[in-house]
Amino acid sequence: MRKRMLVAAFAVFLSAAGRDASAEGAVFFVGGVNFGGNLNVLTDDGLDVEASIKNSPLFGLRVGSYGFPFGFEGTIAYTPSGLAGEAVEGLVTANTSILYTEANALLILLPGPVAPFVTAGGGLHYTSFELASLLTTSSSSFGWNVGGGVKVNAGRVALRFDIRDHVTTVGLDDLGLGGFGAILGLGQTDTRVHNVEVSFGVGIRF
Repeated sequence: MRKRMLVAAFAVFLSAAGRDASAEGAVFFVGGVNFGGNLNVLTDDGLDVEASIKNSPLFGLRVGSYGFPFGFEGTIAYTPSGLAGEAVEGLVTANTSILYTEANALLILLPGPVAPFVTAGGGLHYTSFELASLLTTSSSSFGWNVGGGVKVNAGRVALRFDIRDHVTTVGLDDLGLGGFGAILGLGQTDTRVHNVEVSFGVGIRF
């Protein structure tokens, strides 16, 4: 259901952009860094469990329609991250990866070849979790993002710079620690994780 809603919203975005005669399409190949956020969960018995998403590379694809003053785009971006947490005086490490699938609206602040913008949107964030090569799980949850950047047109080529805060609501149970979390008294406790993207993109205009 959530996937169908996301696809429908993205189609509406592109349809609205297509009504602007000045709008143009572009596809961007994006690469950068995902600065991981922290999880801080308080258990039922008062134990404070902390974990952090490690900083890691981020790469992906953005496709959209851009006019003035509005633009609309979809993003698929992947980060092979990692998770480290400390609980019960022991260190727990794991491999994680995050896939962002998002639809965004852009408010373009200035017309012309150099166009700063602000943006906001949402979609599904997929998290895959592997604990000591023994347990692998995956989950998806709705997330959103907000940020800004600048887009520069140079003939048929376009360049861009983005900073975005991707916000996902997750719990340790979503990361495959259901049984381990039950031992610690985590239950279904959720927390919001902020992962900040800093990226550059090279695109082709059409």
